[in-house]
Amino acid sequence: MKLLTAEESMKTCVRCGACRNVCPTLNITGREADGPRGRVLMARSLIEGNIPVNQEIKEQLDRCLLCSACVDACPIDVQVPDIVMLAKERIAAETETAAKTDIKKPAYPERTFKDYFFDHVLANQKRLNTVGNLLWFYQKSGLQTVTRGLGILKFFPEQMRQMERITPAILPPSRRKHHPEFTPSAYEEKEPRGRAAFFHGCIMDVMFRETNDNSIKLLSKTGFDVVTPNAQVCCGALHHHSGKKDKAIELAKANIQAFEEENVDYIITNAGGCGSALAEYADLFRDDLHWLERAKAFSAKIRDISEIIYEKGEMPAAAGRGERVTYQPSCHLQYVMKVKDAPAKLVKQISNSEYVDLPEKKYCCGSAGIYNLLQPKLANEILDKKMSRVKETESAVLITANPGCFLQMKLGVYREGMEDQIETKHVADYLMESIERAESAGKQ
Repeated sequence: MKLLTAEESMKTCVRCGACRNVCPTLNITGREADGPRGRVLMARSLIEGNIPVNQEIKEQLDRCLLCSACVDACPIDVQVPDIVMLAKERIAAETETAAKTDIKKPAYPERTFKDYFFDHVLANQKRLNTVGNLLWFYQKSGLQTVTRGLGILKFFPEQMRQMERITPAILPPSRRKHHPEFTPSAYEEKEPRGRAAFFHGCIMDVMFRETNDNSIKLLSKTGFDVVTPNAQVCCGALHHHSGKKDKAIELAKANIQAFEEENVDYIITNAGGCGSALAEYADLFRDDLHWLERAKAFSAKIRDISEIIYEKGEMPAAAGRGERVTYQPSCHLQYVMKVKDAPAKLVKQISNSEYVDLPEKKYCCGSAGIYNLLQPKLANEILDKKMSRVKETESAVLITANPGCFLQMKLGVYREGMEDQIETKHVADYLMESIERAESAGKQ
């Protein structure tokens, strides 16, 4: 739990430089303004009114990935992402209220679409499922083939064209209904390892529904009773990072209330970005003592699926296919949730597979929520460097633990023309497939 507010934390930075070697953007550009020290200085100067809000400062702060690698490296835990987000909130507020500013506002259609998507789609699972249905129809009706064949995608930005290419196959509506509210432990003759509530996320439950299904099965297979509350909503991470703090608070209250009623030992996530947001709910309620205590109790139960299985679960026998495997960590998982080794340790337990450590795995892949859409040039430069390290491992399977990382690494594989050589997998899918392979072999 963070002890200092962003305003307090920004005054503690002594510019020692411990953060410089872990910053992905500074590693690419070499510019101090693209590093944590430069951003803290800019943000503090803006927040304290020593420099005016302007387009240059906004663009520079927008280049921060908010990955938290700098916080992990900082000897005094200067909360750089929180400081950057506070400055961005100030910029957004002044842009809306000031009569004169050189900040370039998005065109009204773009602003309207973005606001509607954040406030009325991400925050509403029913509407998000409708988007999923449209994506499924696009992929399965032949419309995708026609669109690609006619070259219609060339009228869209390059990053959108590439993302369209690597979007996962959406499950049909019949397979995206409500999760079972209760899934018992598979160990019928043993006491369960605990009662775990599963947080399925918003986009995760549409684009990665099979991963969510496998996550519930995996928790059951490793000894947990699993409940999946239907009343849960989006974690609010993207809203908070975009300056929509009021909406993030609204979503946080809904989730706290939904999970309080389940009387569980743990609340499990399979997405590092969601998990870090849920684990930091108390930061949203510093000025609301009633909700602060409830938020602290909620966040104390948050665990990543790999962490809880490795520490508390009982992994069944699992078998690979003789493949070489590597793992790209999620920044929020390793730096905010402090889960650094559990996914790799679980993968190493799989027989008939070879684990290879990924060089420079501490660096972000460039996804960072929707950073790869908002800052495509820099995100792709970060990704290209990451892929050079992936190729060094000569792996056939690239494991991730977060949907954004999955899509970004899959994009990297596509950009390198290596789709026939490297398969991108979420750790829950890879573990579950390996367990089922071992079970199938045991029955023969």
